[in-house]
Amino acid sequence: MNIITQDLKFRQSVVKYYYRNGGTATVAQYKISRRTVYRWVEKYDGTIKSLADKSRRPHSHPKAHTKAEIKLIRDYKNSI
Repeated sequence: MNIITQDLKFRQSVVKYYYRNGGTATVAQYKISRRTVYRWVEKYDGTIKSLADKSRRPHSHPKAHTKAEIKLIRDYKNSI
């Protein structure tokens, strides 16, 4: 079992404990922040994959070249 799977199982056990005992008891038992517990509970939809971290990579960049600009750059480079 790899570390990611162990981490997800830990998060799932925290969420299940929260459903049985509430937020204060969960924070005291697992010694993690209240906000972290609530974030995991909010994300949890019954599957362990819902607790996985999502990518933080941006989908776009405001200063990225457009396709037309890239074509002009390539044409210029090829002409040299």
